Amino acid sequence: METPELHNLNEGDILNSVPDRNIRVLLDTIEGINQTKEFKSVLIESMEAIRLVMNSEASSLILQDRDTGELYVSMPTGPVKSDIVGKNIPKNKGISGWVVANRRPYLTNKPSESEYFYGELAEGFTTRNIICVPLINRDNEVIGVMQALNRRSGEEFTSRDVPVMQALASHVSCAIERTRLIDRLHDRLKQKDTIIAEIHHRIKNNLQVILSIAETEAMDMAEGKAKDAFKDVTYRIRSMAKLHEMLSEKNLENSVELGGYLKQLSETIQETMSSILYNVKLELESEPIEVRQEQALLCGLILNELLINIYKHAFLEDEKEGKIEIHLWGENEQVKLEVSDNGVGLPEDYRFEKKESIGMWIVEELLKKLNAEISVDGTDGARFTIIFPLK
Repeated sequence: METPELHNLNEGDILNSVPDRNIRVLLDTIEGINQTKEFKSVLIESMEAIRLVMNSEASSLILQDRDTGELYVSMPTGPVKSDIVGKNIPKNKGISGWVVANRRPYLTNKPSESEYFYGELAEGFTTRNIICVPLINRDNEVIGVMQALNRRSGEEFTSRDVPVMQALASHVSCAIERTRLIDRLHDRLKQKDTIIAEIHHRIKNNLQVILSIAETEAMDMAEGKAKDAFKDVTYRIRSMAKLHEMLSEKNLENSVELGGYLKQLSETIQETMSSILYNVKLELESEPIEVRQEQALLCGLILNELLINIYKHAFLEDEKEGKIEIHLWGENEQVKLEVSDNGVGLPEDYRFEKKESIGMWIVEELLKKLNAEISVDGTDGARFTIIFPLK
């Protein structure tokens, strides 16, 4: 058995241990390992690096199972790699088991004479010499070993090769831990997305149930303010349900294309209100504007209240065809939403601040949350212009 005496070596000492032809290979290898973010790619990159830098016939990365403590061949290279990948090595057996247990490197040029040699893992391969070093993570835990086998041209491994292997092992163990962490984070994000998607689905279903109950109750009520109030509630619920539906379709992204959302919402309101006023035409022109979810919801609720108010008060049944226009555009980091109609217009003494209906009171509260301003024009119908910051 040969276990070379090691010393604390700096990077310059390590580079001096490497033949000139392999210095660039070593540096490029370390850089590649540090930049790789996928677990399997790290393993492949690392093992090929060992084989090249150590000028060996084969190399292997042997990792320790966290639950059983057994070692398994994770990523081998060389002539029998397909025969040994995935093979298990009993705990504390073989040279790799000794390295894990003792947390020290092991080098021998006569493995058949070593009391720790476990034997060949595959037929057709004879181990002439071997150098094996532990993989130690940032928590000072051994997570496996890294080894090179059979130096080419009949040469032997020497103690000068050990610090080179240790330098590679240090970078490989950090890369393994990093990529494992990234994989765990990805798994958690997927689980979180699944949970959020389920929550959105349940909210949408619950809103549909509440909507159905409210609509059924409204049908059984006598005409009057109570029935009108119930209907208004159903419109508001439908507005929120539509946003949840859009969010589910967008895979829970944090932004919503406002024009598309308002178009779907206005068409839903138009379809609902057509039973009251069938001769009202609604048009929407918009630029593609991405806003946050909460901004889209507030905007949708405001549009919902304005449209309901227009349908209820702007048109007379015996008048010519009614028209509602909605314009949405962005300008100087601001979003502008204009809702207008060609109806009877607003009373001369109309002031938005008077909040003459619960709908207008709701609009004012929503405007505050949206950090928006509103201006009202009552000539040639009614025009409501809302401006709020994009960010």
